[in-house]
Amino acid sequence: MKKEVLYVEAKDCKIYCEKRGQGPLLVIMPDGVNDCELYAEVARLMADEFTVITFDPRGGSRSMPTVHQKVTPEILADDIACIIKQMKMGKASLYGCSSGGQGVLMTGVKYPELIKNVMVHEAALQMDVQLEGCGFNYIVKFGETYGPHLKGRNVNPFFAALFVDTFPEKDFDRDTNDRIEKNLAYWNEYYLGTVDTHSYTKEELAKIPACDFTVGSWSPAWHPYANIETAKRGG
Repeated sequence: MKKEVLYVEAKDCKIYCEKRGQGPLLVIMPDGVNDCELYAEVARLMADEFTVITFDPRGGSRSMPTVHQKVTPEILADDIACIIKQMKMGKASLYGCSSGGQGVLMTGVKYPELIKNVMVHEAALQMDVQLEGCGFNYIVKFGETYGPHLKGRNVNPFFAALFVDTFPEKDFDRDTNDRIEKNLAYWNEYYLGTVDTHSYTKEELAKIPACDFTVGSWSPAWHPYANIETAKRGG
């Protein structure tokens, strides 16, 4: 189905969005790769039943802000709310992974009137990790130790440990790979330590109209554990 490119005005940033399909509104936020190309095939497959919006979060690829600042879930929620409002299609279903999971969770908390339901896959919930030095803190140390010894793409010290060669050039075109590599460095500087540190209370989770958590991928065990603990607070 044909893709429509549009930009949504948010605070200090024009958010690059891709729109496909028709039907109820579904907004998909990617993880720290911060490039919607990774969800293009998912969007295409769902376009027969949904109006699917994928986007590059601020600081990623084609959504470069005019002011660079540490990114929080609240900032991402404001951006998502701007997207939903510009679509003028009523309430939206949201999906987000990792830092995208933080973004859609906070959107549900801050803007429940705009939300039909929220779907989260392994949100970046550092504060719900129970083991000291685990989670992103461990990956940072790992990357600082081994990152300088890795050669090739994605050798930012943090993401060298996290991804290494997750995005080989054969999977995406060169432009996409170049964007992703820059995005990972941006995430490390402006997202890490702020986007991942909000822990959701029972009261906050109760504000979200409906919320489902999923776990299970390549992630270390702390990531699913933190999401399970958060989901339990939501009942």
